[in-house]
Amino acid sequence: MKLFSLKIFLSFLAVATLCAQDAQLPLTTKSERQNFDEKLRTKIIEDNLSSPLTKENEDKWLEAFWGAGLGMIKTDLVTNSIKIALDNFGERSPRFQRALLEAVYVLYSTDFNEQINQIAASTDNPKIFAMAINYLLRDKFITKPKALELLKSKFENPNDNPILFALSSFITLNDKVAHPPLVDLLSATVESGSVIIFSFQRKNRDNTGLAVIRKSDGTFARDEFGNVFYVPQLARALSNMPGYITNGNTPQGVLSIQGIDTSSNIFIGTTPNIQTVLPYEVSPQNYFHSQFDLSTKWEINLYDNLLPKSWKNYFPIHEAYYAGEAGRCEIIAHGSTVDPEYYSGKPYYPNTPTLGCLSAKELWDDDGNRVLSDQSALYNAFKSAGNLSGYLIVVEINDKQHPLVIDEVIVDILKAEKMIKEKNNN
Repeated sequence: MKLFSLKIFLSFLAVATLCAQDAQLPLTTKSERQNFDEKLRTKIIEDNLSSPLTKENEDKWLEAFWGAGLGMIKTDLVTNSIKIALDNFGERSPRFQRALLEAVYVLYSTDFNEQINQIAASTDNPKIFAMAINYLLRDKFITKPKALELLKSKFENPNDNPILFALSSFITLNDKVAHPPLVDLLSATVESGSVIIFSFQRKNRDNTGLAVIRKSDGTFARDEFGNVFYVPQLARALSNMPGYITNGNTPQGVLSIQGIDTSSNIFIGTTPNIQTVLPYEVSPQNYFHSQFDLSTKWEINLYDNLLPKSWKNYFPIHEAYYAGEAGRCEIIAHGSTVDPEYYSGKPYYPNTPTLGCLSAKELWDDDGNRVLSDQSALYNAFKSAGNLSGYLIVVEINDKQHPLVIDEVIVDILKAEKMIKEKNNN
């Protein structure tokens, strides 16, 4: 998902043009960050929310809600404006409703259960309903059986809608059931000769995951000391919504890597990013890296062909498929120029959350020089792994409440590497 695309907001940042040198960015200097924060609080939040909430002013309020979420800003003005917007929810456009609920997700994890419960009961919009139900489930304001009962009472044939199908599937999923053997996924062919990035994540995306790379020859990339290469990688959205909802966390499953690009987005920076697409975002002919009949249409068995047998019936690994069918798009693996101090005290600090992408840590000094880049390390390792097309597989492995460490997956990685080598030698 492209970050921070609001035109009004970016207009006053036009002066913060990216330097030609990819390791120095004016926006990341101490003075520019202070200047940005001041404008965020005054021009974006205070000025916009001083306008009455009307159809004509919806964009101003949306921009303010986005800015408040980015900076984790919960002033009385923001809180009161959220209350006003929720009280007028039914009068607002679907676009405004979605952005409002997203802001509530970011800033007020349990404060508005009563209002959100009313929205869940009254809306006939599948996406709004799913957002509301997930909010209520987060604090157990509503039980899973009650949520499922409400879903079935409100929507005919909910399984025909990818959002409602994903919602009901995750509601009924037994959280205590372990994922299939990780070594099966790590050793799977996926597609012959493809480079595979595995992004291991926690179920609680507040905790940073990590990424490893399987090269086109089936071995895993190593660092200069001969150890399996990895970098920390955050798959958490600002909203922390489920991956099948727009601007939610990066969905679990198989994303197709389409190559490398650099971004003109000042919040992503110029460190090369890895471009990915979901099913339905492009045709099967473009998603897969092998020959396909041009008449081939998307269906679940095409996606399942990428998975080993033991994983084909594991629903969470299919989240990417249904997210794509629901319209999610533009998920990339990138760096960040966002000031991490907005998230000081969060479990993922100094990583910075996104609008649903995979983010690798980048740190900048007071003069705007890049002093650390996990994204650059990931890019260089990927570039050296073989061809620049392949797949990125996001998989949650457990719900431990701390950042994921390589020791949790290294045994399975080495086993998978050995299995691939033995298969190639036969």
